Amino acid sequence: MIIPLYAASTAQVATKLVELREDGGVAALGRVLTLIIQCEAGDIETSIQAANLASMEHPCRVIVLTAEDLDGPPSMDAQIRIGSDAGASEVIVLRLRGAPGAHLDAVVTPLLLADAPVVVWWPDERPPVPASDRLGRLGSRRITDTIAAERRLSCVSLRRSMLEQLTSGYTPGDTDLTWTRLTPWRAQLAAALEIPPIEPVTSATVAGPESGGSDLMAAWLADRLKVPIRREVNDSPFLTAVEFHLSGGRRILLDKEMEESQAVLRISGQVDRVVSLSRRSRAEALAEELRRLEPDDAYGHLVTEALPEYLAGAPAGGEEGD
Repeated sequence: MIIPLYAASTAQVATKLVELREDGGVAALGRVLTLIIQCEAGDIETSIQAANLASMEHPCRVIVLTAEDLDGPPSMDAQIRIGSDAGASEVIVLRLRGAPGAHLDAVVTPLLLADAPVVVWWPDERPPVPASDRLGRLGSRRITDTIAAERRLSCVSLRRSMLEQLTSGYTPGDTDLTWTRLTPWRAQLAAALEIPPIEPVTSATVAGPESGGSDLMAAWLADRLKVPIRREVNDSPFLTAVEFHLSGGRRILLDKEMEESQAVLRISGQVDRVVSLSRRSRAEALAEELRRLEPDDAYGHLVTEALPEYLAGAPAGGEEGD
């Protein structure tokens, strides 16, 4: 059910939520957090769809905010979505115009669940320093998505600046869904290095597009293995392969090829293995991040230490490098 409220105030939205709860249409009890989403008007539905799917694992109150025409007369249109239109959550959509669009924190604060953690998610463009953003200050966790944002960019140097922004704008509690999507890769690569005979890695190659995901993988491997990492740039939209070169001359190749849910693990002298390696949807990545409400220390180390060191040695133009 979608309930529209035109030219509404925050108080009217809050009152309507209470009415729905008293009528049995919305249950606030059992909501484990408040998820605030700030996005552009064109991304509202896709963002809600991802949040609804994630809410099946994490029942929450979802508040979606979009600000338009900040110089126009002040007004706010709202929607309350419940039932089949809201997954396992309740969804509040606020379309702000004029002055309220510059004060999103004041608008959203009366709608936060009492005594529940707040997570803020920017599905597309991220603020330079999420923790200093008006909404970011409300959250104990702040989620961005570099891959979604960089799809809007055509210049490699701008993509590099976006990666540098991950490091300069980091505060404990920040994370990025680009990093989250690498979790299955990191698990499979770690397991592959434990397959006997175990030999030291002397170098590695990361194959994939000129994107933040491939660079974060390269930075993580360089930090963990302390070996040279070569970037092999291709036209695929996703990370496609990681290859380890071992001291004894053998190689370990994890090749995603074009499969959606599997990859081939090739180890010199052994039979090829088919392993599970799915490409995570935005909803799946968001659900993983909502499982932890404490700072992600691994991500913090990556963007404050490993990524700056990697970027310092990577060619500025994004070409292949050693």
